[in-house]
Amino acid sequence: MHHWDDLRVFLAAHRGRSHAAAARLLGVDATTVGRRLSALESALGARLFDRTREGLSLTREGARVLSMAEHIEERFLGLEREVGGSDVRLEGLLRLTAGEGLMSLVLVPHLLEFREKHPGIDLELRTDSRPLDLARREADVAVRLFRPREEALVVRRLGSLPYGLYASEAYLAHRGHPRTQRELSRHDFVTFDPSLDSVPEMRWLRRHAPGARYAVRTNSTSAILAACASGQGLAAVATAFASANPRLVRVLPGAKLPTREAWSAVHQDLRGNARVRALLSWLVDLFARLERGAAPAHASQETS
Repeated sequence: MHHWDDLRVFLAAHRGRSHAAAARLLGVDATTVGRRLSALESALGARLFDRTREGLSLTREGARVLSMAEHIEERFLGLEREVGGSDVRLEGLLRLTAGEGLMSLVLVPHLLEFREKHPGIDLELRTDSRPLDLARREADVAVRLFRPREEALVVRRLGSLPYGLYASEAYLAHRGHPRTQRELSRHDFVTFDPSLDSVPEMRWLRRHAPGARYAVRTNSTSAILAACASGQGLAAVATAFASANPRLVRVLPGAKLPTREAWSAVHQDLRGNARVRALLSWLVDLFARLERGAAPAHASQETS
């Protein structure tokens, strides 16, 4: 049981329900996951998983190991956060997570200025579709378009992102410009897939364009923007995202779509970490400049 790496693989396999999913969580290949699980089962003299149609399922022995492994993980991560939280060095690894659109269209275009100010910090960017677990150190700092509610997190409002309706000139030439919100129901839309039906812009579309056809659905903000720019339908997206693509045209600028707030989050144990503090300070400054219009969301690397 002293093989912590094997226990990490065991926990990832349980949470992912397959070798492939565990491999993605850990950043290794599936054969490595299988080999490490076999080694752990051999060391314990017990089978830990059954293979079912739904994926890996814990055996009775596996359930006992799970309880102990989670306890060990919690203690280990707590120690890691406690030590990391007192790190005063402005050098080393720093992991930032955000949604794919927010990361690629707002944060990344400006990151050069942060890197030039703190050249010793090595950034790792994560854009997983699921919110990463800061308590498990899957990331150090998160930027979210919702307010995180976990008790162990220190959160701060960064700013707001207004939303609007956009289309390409090609689409509007073919289908016509909607002049009122009532006409939206006769148009095609590029939207998020059903897994994201609860986000504010999707609720607005269901309320204001109830008969509209969802011609393309995806879980990717970049794919929505690309499909919209290529003429496949209207899209409800943040103006900061759309401004990065000159092929997008604002439609019904008077329509009052939701405004979403951006929040930073960090585990309370890491709020004293110098790298974390430097990144949080930069994020506050960046969003303040974005709201003032002093830093265009699509700034190039050369001008950031």
